[in-house]
Amino acid sequence: MNRFLDLRFMIGVLFVVYGVVLGVYGAAADPHTPSLHSNIDLWWGIVCLVFGIVFLIAALTRRSE
Repeated sequence: MNRFLDLRFMIGVLFVVYGVVLGVYGAAADPHTPSLHSNIDLWWGIVCLVFGIVFLIAALTRRSE
């Protein structure tokens, strides 16, 4: 129970949720928008998802005290 109160776990869940939402929005959006000629929402969704997974792994694999 104490493991789920770890700040790394909460931040990881938050970034995974944001990454999924942003990635789905980026995948569903029109790819021909004039913003830098790439799908920024999709790329940042992937970045947030990976960052959140790294935080979750760090929170769940810590040594028990």
